[in-house]
Amino acid sequence: MKSLKKVLAAAIVLTAGLSLPAMAQDAWPAKSFKVVVPYPAGGSADLVGRLVAKSVSDKFGKPAVVENISGGGTIPGSMAVLKEPADGYVLYMASDNTLNINGFLMKTIPYDGDKDFTPITVVNNYPHWLIIKKDGKHKDFAGFVKYIKENPGKASISVNTIGGAAYLALSKWRQENNLKFEIVPYRGSPPAVTDLIGGHTDAHIDVVGSSIGHARSGKVEPIAVLQSTPLKEFPQAVTQSYDDPKALTVRSNLSVVVKSGTPDAIIEKLYQAIKEGAQTKEFVEALATLSYDAILTPPAEAQAFVRAETVRYGKLVEASGLEKQ
Repeated sequence: MKSLKKVLAAAIVLTAGLSLPAMAQDAWPAKSFKVVVPYPAGGSADLVGRLVAKSVSDKFGKPAVVENISGGGTIPGSMAVLKEPADGYVLYMASDNTLNINGFLMKTIPYDGDKDFTPITVVNNYPHWLIIKKDGKHKDFAGFVKYIKENPGKASISVNTIGGAAYLALSKWRQENNLKFEIVPYRGSPPAVTDLIGGHTDAHIDVVGSSIGHARSGKVEPIAVLQSTPLKEFPQAVTQSYDDPKALTVRSNLSVVVKSGTPDAIIEKLYQAIKEGAQTKEFVEALATLSYDAILTPPAEAQAFVRAETVRYGKLVEASGLEKQ
């Protein structure tokens, strides 16, 4: 009888132990959320991060605060997330640089984008365009390309950072078409656009949402949208086909990720919250002001996509000849 009681007692303890994770997940969420944005407040990633925070807060009835940890090539923001438990309470707005590019361009990097973060969803793409000074010497994309060919080495095209998605795409376009022009990296969009308007560069590749205000005010002219899909508001910006290897295209995305080890069930709950939030009028209109489209890939699809992007960017970095810094 005593031995039977011991067996039953052991079984009860074992069953209780096995049920704890499930019980913990059933009680989730039990506290507030934090959405880390590795860029300054007021930018497009910050805007989307705040929309994500509101979606999560509305869904679960818990506060969700946005914390901007900018600078350092997104390393400080990444490490702040990785210092937290893998419990789904800290979400991270991660760009291609964070997840796919940094590992190829930095000699020392304290994390692995593929292993240390798990995507919840690719929330939106970053449409890019090629802009010129309004009323400048260049008028359209075809004319600008003709100018580059007829004046090798004289044209200059700026980008927001060295080694980013735009830089790598521009480098590839230059190689594929045997063109000669200068790529001028800046520290962000504002100084690059200011110099473009001032006539210091011939053209600039930018995220549409970063310079759309200048386009609407007539200070710059979009001459090409660097994707297969046109922008309704700017029909004069010719599209570039993803199917054409010689076209000037940029593929860039913003993902919502969590620290790896976060339970799949929690990741799914977060995905459903963001997906529902993206259907609200506020979310839709906010993205529309930046000409962004919500993608919202399911977790498994997002995870496979991000891993494939790491492979793609590795090839682009190798072809560019950029060395690790």
